[in-house]
Amino acid sequence: MSTRTTTSLYEKYAASSAENYERYFVPVIGEPIARRLVAAARLASGERVIDIACGTGIAARLAASAVGPEGTVAGLDANLGMLEVARTVCPDGIEWHAAPAEAMPLPDAAFDLALCSMGLQFFTDKDQALRETRRVLAPGGRVVWCTPGPTPPLFEAIDEALTNHMGPGASMFVHTVFSLHDADEARTLMKAAGFDRVNTETTSVPLRVASPADFFWQYVQSTPLAAAAAELDERARTALEAEVVQRCAPFVDGDGSVLEPGLLTVTGHREE
Repeated sequence: MSTRTTTSLYEKYAASSAENYERYFVPVIGEPIARRLVAAARLASGERVIDIACGTGIAARLAASAVGPEGTVAGLDANLGMLEVARTVCPDGIEWHAAPAEAMPLPDAAFDLALCSMGLQFFTDKDQALRETRRVLAPGGRVVWCTPGPTPPLFEAIDEALTNHMGPGASMFVHTVFSLHDADEARTLMKAAGFDRVNTETTSVPLRVASPADFFWQYVQSTPLAAAAAELDERARTALEAEVVQRCAPFVDGDGSVLEPGLLTVTGHREE
C-alpha cells in the first residue's frame, strides 16, 4: 500500500473522536448491540430511564422511543465530547449529565431502569458504579448492562499489530474493551452491589464492518488510541496499516469485514 493511500485514510478519519464514534462506530457496532440491550430490558411506556456511560446516546435514543412521551430518559457520561455530539443527534427531551458513573449527581430512587451498553468494563471502580446505579433506582427498579468478549479474532489481529508498532501500552485499550465477559464475575459484582434476581446471558452478535484499513482507522480515530496514532510519523503509520491489512485478511468478506463478538448481558433488580 502506498504512503499516499495510508495518509489519505488516516486523514480521512481525523475528526474528533466523539464525531467519529457517532459516524462510524455507532451504526455498525454500537447500535446493533444497543438494540440487543434495549430488547433485553423490555421497556414499558412511561418508565424513567438512565443510560449510564451513554456515549453519543444510542441506547438513550432507543429507550426514548420505547418509553414514549409519558416516560423520561437521561444520559450520563464523563466524556464532554460525547455529550456534545449526543445533544446534536438525539431527540429533544433527553437530559444529559456530565459525570462519572461512580459519582452520579442524581437523586435517590429517580429511575425505574438503568441501562449501560459496553461501558462497565471501563469504570475505574465497578463496585462503586454499581452501588451508585442501585441508589438511583427506585424500589422495584432494574439495571440491564452488557459487555463484549472474549476478544474476537479480528481484534486479536489488530491488537497484535498495535503491540508491534506502538508497544503494549497502546493495545491495553483493546484488552480493556473485552475484559469483562465472565458471567461468574458479573454475578459477584452485582451481588456485592446489593442487586437481587441477577440473571446473565451470553450470546454473540454477528457484525459487518468496513474493510480492514478503513475499519482500523475508523476505530482508532474513535477511541483513545487516536492520541497514540498521532505520535507516529507517516512511515510508521504506513507500516502499521500494512500489518493490520495482512493480519485481518482472513476476516474480509467482499468490500467489508466480519466479526461476531460474544456479548454478556446482565440483569439485576433493586427489590427494596
